[in-house]
Amino acid sequence: MVNCRICKIEFPLKRKQLGYNTCIDCGDKIATVEMKNKSKRIAPLFNKGAYQYIPSIKDIKHIGR
Repeated sequence: MVNCRICKIEFPLKRKQLGYNTCIDCGDKIATVEMKNKSKRIAPLFNKGAYQYIPSIKDIKHIGR
């Protein structure tokens, strides 16, 4: 068993071997926040273009130029 880096509760070693450092509950909370943040970063890249995900905040200033 390994301790979660956020809540310090033990979680299975197999999860750690898959590359996770958090328990399922903490991981779900982090993923939910990340999903909400990423949903705000979509924009059309050109006139009449489809909406696309913008990976960095710096790129938002230069979209459509």
